[in-house]
Amino acid sequence: MSLDIYMARLTDAISITHFKVGMIKAPFMGLVIGIVACAEGLRVKGSAESLGIQTTNSVVESIFLVIVLDGLFAIFFASIGM
Repeated sequence: MSLDIYMARLTDAISITHFKVGMIKAPFMGLVIGIVACAEGLRVKGSAESLGIQTTNSVVESIFLVIVLDGLFAIFFASIGM
């Protein structure tokens, strides 16, 4: 597939609104992940077991919060017509 065909199909499938929504959501998702990772990292005690437990907790909490935040963004963007 040539680049011209790819770009034509891409612009047919995705509008600039999709790009804007993604660029608005990305910093918030990164912020949530960073805050959770820092908070869980500060709870690590002096063992490798504690590190593993807190890493798992961090990943699980981050995934959950990203899903919740994405849902809230979906509601917000639907309400403003994006």
